Amino acid sequence: MNNIVRHLMGDLGAGLILACALVPAISFAQSSDPTNLKAPETLEEAKEGILNIGDKVAEGIPGIVASIWEDEILPLAKKMATFAKEEIWERRLKPLGARLRQEIGNLLGEEVEKRKPLIEEELEQEKQEVKEEFKEQAGEAGKGLWERFRGLFREE
Repeated sequence: MNNIVRHLMGDLGAGLILACALVPAISFAQSSDPTNLKAPETLEEAKEGILNIGDKVAEGIPGIVASIWEDEILPLAKKMATFAKEEIWERRLKPLGARLRQEIGNLLGEEVEKRKPLIEEELEQEKQEVKEEFKEQAGEAGKGLWERFRGLFREE
C-alpha cells in the first residue's frame, strides 16, 4: 500500500511540475488576437517563433514569481507568523517561562536567605584580609621606593 501511495505521489508531483512549466508557456504562446495566428511558412520562421516563445516565457517569469510571492507566499508566511506568535508563544511558551522563572526565583530566594549570614561573614573576613595585604604591600612599596630614590644619589 505504501509503495502505491509513493508511486502515485511521485507521478502526481512530476505532473504538477510539468503543468507548472507548461501553463506559462502555453499562455504566452497564445496571442490576444486569435485571427492573427498563422502557420510559419518557412523553417526559419518556425525556428524564430520557437525562440521567441522562450524569450516571452523568460520575460514573464519575474512577474509570475512576484505575483505568486505577493498573492500566495507572503500572506501564508504572515498567517504562520501570527499563529506562531499567538498560539505557540503567547498561549504556551510565555506562561510556561513565567512559571519556571517564578519557581526558580522561589528556590534561589530561599537558598540566598539561608546562606546570607554565612556570605556576610565570609565577605567581612575577605575585607579584613585585603586591608591587611594592602597595609603590608604599601609598607614594602614605600621602603622600596625610598631605597631606590636614595640609590640614585649614592656613589658606588
